[in-house]
Amino acid sequence: MGTPAVGAERYDVVAAVGKGTFGEVTQGWRRSTGEMVAIKILRNQGHHGQVAKNELRLLQALREVDAEESHVVRFLESFSDGAFTYLVFELLEQNLFDYQKRNNFSPLPVRHIRTITAQVLAALVKLKELSIIHADLKPENIMLVDHARYPFRVKLIDFGSASVFTEVRHVKEPYIQSRFYRAPEILLGLPFCEKVDVWSLGCVVAELHLGWPLYPGVNEYDQVRYICSTLGLPRGELLCAARKTWSFFRRVPHPTGSWQLKPPGEATAKPMERRKYVFSSLDQLAVVNIRPVPYPSQEALAEHCDLRGMVELVKRMLTWDSHERIAPSAALKHPFISLQQVESGFQATQYYRLCQEDLRAARKDAGAVETFPGGEDGAFIPAGRCSIQKAISQMDGLSLAEPVGDTGDVSQQDARQAPIPPRYGPRHHQHHRRPKTEPTAGNLIVLGSPPGWKQRGHPDGGVVFGGTTEQNLPGKPYASSHAQRAPVTLHDPNAPRPVPVREEGLRGPHWKPLAVPGTFLPAQSRQHPQHR
Repeated sequence: MGTPAVGAERYDVVAAVGKGTFGEVTQGWRRSTGEMVAIKILRNQGHHGQVAKNELRLLQALREVDAEESHVVRFLESFSDGAFTYLVFELLEQNLFDYQKRNNFSPLPVRHIRTITAQVLAALVKLKELSIIHADLKPENIMLVDHARYPFRVKLIDFGSASVFTEVRHVKEPYIQSRFYRAPEILLGLPFCEKVDVWSLGCVVAELHLGWPLYPGVNEYDQVRYICSTLGLPRGELLCAARKTWSFFRRVPHPTGSWQLKPPGEATAKPMERRKYVFSSLDQLAVVNIRPVPYPSQEALAEHCDLRGMVELVKRMLTWDSHERIAPSAALKHPFISLQQVESGFQATQYYRLCQEDLRAARKDAGAVETFPGGEDGAFIPAGRCSIQKAISQMDGLSLAEPVGDTGDVSQQDARQAPIPPRYGPRHHQHHRRPKTEPTAGNLIVLGSPPGWKQRGHPDGGVVFGGTTEQNLPGKPYASSHAQRAPVTLHDPNAPRPVPVREEGLRGPHWKPLAVPGTFLPAQSRQHPQHR
């Protein structure tokens, strides 16, 4: 299939792994060492060439960090033949999306979500030290290293959209982040920083728990609409400062002076509902995939406690205002990541011991310096610091500005920006785009969040967490208070009706349901939406 060469080094291309907008990824054999590698091949013409140049400069800066401790892909070398730039990386196993797909998008246990989240946070801490924004964090760009030997050990890949935040802060229209994981400051046109990656990670954590994207918008209006359904409307100060406010919101006539979300017909074409769960609060993440049992054991209570801790961290990651969003270093000290919450109440349980083992097993060198919290103070111990100024000086000319000529609609722009599929594993082929499907009565679940939301007892005696069905109507004025709920229901009168859910909560499709009349389970024949 070809033999790229650099100096005396030769690479035999074994198989094509994936193809994207800017080039392709292949699996290759390094003749000098017999090592299997991943080779990213980027075109050098025009804007594609600038993308290749930017990624190469960032990768050269990242070569100074310890790829194992920092949980970023190990970059080996690069070379060019004029028409193409070749980036050579270590070969990793599979990305989290492919892992989910192979497991029928089953929700991931909370303890495994912590293991993954801690490692990605460690990577974001290192990127912040280098003043780098990844800007495309999603399941496809989080790779399992060797799942059989190091369960849920992951590394962050694909720096094609990354840049230095001291430079991009001046860019008025940044063109970054896949839509499902796009931060509010990018959607609304507000100043942004490295915390856009924290937002994306919060979306990934929720997705691993749900087995489904939290905000699977078909366009940017849908993204804002879905976010409003769980966070309420942004504060008035944010909307007044944002450049793109009028694309999504409108002023309520005098004298209230408040804001409301535009009805779907005014902002975009007829919306297409792609959510699996319609939440009115992020607290309701703790409702999903809870299995009620007559008499919960200490093990079950420990897992429920852990789930609530995870939800609390997600709430700190998903905020309208980036100034209120938790930083990566602080997130590593959060009780969910440090296991402090479970340790304090359930230290004697097998669940707590398994959580500790999970964190240790994910580390490639068990004798190395602690990468995850778990010591006496639960603090993250960073690797040796690289010079931020040196990294910045190596990356002159980086830009996240929208390419000239990209003036089409949002969906077309997103299609053009689609990254190279970063599937470096030998057993995984190019991913086929999932079709966009209308919901059915069995795959849309609506949850409410009454003011007095709290833990409730199940009729059978078990412990579950839930709320009541709540419906907000479009066109109703809402104040700009952060706690208010936005009008988010479908505007199409012919759209299928969502399925109401009882107060006891939900159980996922892989739980064995108990004989509780009137409880709705998610449909099992659902098409998973394409990450954009």
